[in-house]
Amino acid sequence: MNTAHHLVLTATAAAVCVILSASAQETTTNSAATSAPTSVVATNKIVLTVVKVDSEETAGENGSGTNAVDGNPNTFWHTQWQDATPECPHEIIIELTPPSTIKGFTYLPRQDDIENGTIKDYEFYVSDDGKDFGQAVSKGTFESGKEKKTVAFQAKKCRFIKLKALSEINGGAWTSAAEIGVVPNN
Repeated sequence: MNTAHHLVLTATAAAVCVILSASAQETTTNSAATSAPTSVVATNKIVLTVVKVDSEETAGENGSGTNAVDGNPNTFWHTQWQDATPECPHEIIIELTPPSTIKGFTYLPRQDDIENGTIKDYEFYVSDDGKDFGQAVSKGTFESGKEKKTVAFQAKKCRFIKLKALSEINGGAWTSAAEIGVVPNN
């Protein structure tokens, strides 16, 4: 198991234990009000892990694909620009742990002063095996701007997602993303 992935799972499990412990204390404190024990439902966090990117810049900057799911809006995935500039489309494949039912995704463009790589036209796919993505569950065009974009679609259960950038906001060859997330179907 990937160490970073294991640490996230361990941290999530620890957080659930703290929540359960706090809830148990509340139940004990309020035991006079109820005679039956209160059941506690823990919400599982969906862990996102980059499986594949078609291009990333790791020589001229830290534009690694993993930056798109690291929870830090100040880092970002950027396709290669030093020594080569592959043209769009570009794609990123992300695994969801555990497999989850989602009803949308989010895209946060890079948050610095530069627009290079900001996605304009996109397609979004889901898959159970990470190989067969079938037809896009969503296609569209993002407006320019640094704010987080949220796209909704009919709920789908999946283990993998793929965001395919068809074009860049200024017609460039690049793709970038500060954060890519999913919208759980709760």
